[in-house]
Amino acid sequence: MKIIKIRSLVAAFAITLAGEAIVNNGVCQEARADTCRNAIYAEILGPGLLYSINYDYRITTHFGLRAGVSRWSVPAIFVLVNGSIGFTGFPITANYLSGEGSSHLELGVGVVPVILTLNGEEVFFGSNVRDRKTLVMETMTMGYRYQPPDGGIVFRIAFTPLMVFDKVVPFGGISLGAAF
Repeated sequence: MKIIKIRSLVAAFAITLAGEAIVNNGVCQEARADTCRNAIYAEILGPGLLYSINYDYRITTHFGLRAGVSRWSVPAIFVLVNGSIGFTGFPITANYLSGEGSSHLELGVGVVPVILTLNGEEVFFGSNVRDRKTLVMETMTMGYRYQPPDGGIVFRIAFTPLMVFDKVVPFGGISLGAAF
């Protein structure tokens, strides 16, 4: 029941973000000339679980899209009873930045398509994944983002809960990169 409510919230938020982009697109065309639209940053933890490398594109001053990649492998001591796990994930989110200037509240929703490579006991986030080597996790972002309008350092810290196998897993991440 909780997952259905969370998914409804995610859908409502996505519709709100899309509406903002459509309504403000004409107004933000002028503002965009003074705003750096591209950012590249590395994130520790977050939707990539251990780390991810990400590209963020600002469609308008407030609305943007992020795509990233994460690939890692760890021994059993971290996630499995016995064996090892390889993870390849692709965080994809839509995000909204509030306010003007350099400091923003960042809100977002997205998905993380995942490819698992398992060796040994096949458990991921407490669920048996023996017959499942691919999955799609859902994620949200609620946090602080420092990104000057004219470019430079990007710093993010956020709460990024994951929805995996009908479970909500509290998570967070911290990012550092550059806007251009």
